Amino acid sequence: MTNQLFSRAGVRYEVALDVLGAIIAHHSEAIAAEREKATPDEAVIAAAQKAKDELRTIREDLDPNADEAIERVITQYGQQARDLYQ
Repeated sequence: MTNQLFSRAGVRYEVALDVLGAIIAHHSEAIAAEREKATPDEAVIAAAQKAKDELRTIREDLDPNADEAIERVITQYGQQARDLYQ
């Protein structure tokens, strides 16, 4: 049973979700910071919201059994997530 709970595929799926979540959180922070400005730039807010929405869709559509899609998310977005929080 332990093998099923902690399979490599399950861990990689969680990593992919965390990567996407980190970038989504960054966009949320950027939106909040922009809205706090005396004159918020609505284009900046809209761009960040669009990026957030796209990433949420990817996260929601990610199948925990789709190993290739999971690895593609990690490869495509992993470095971006690391760069945002270093």
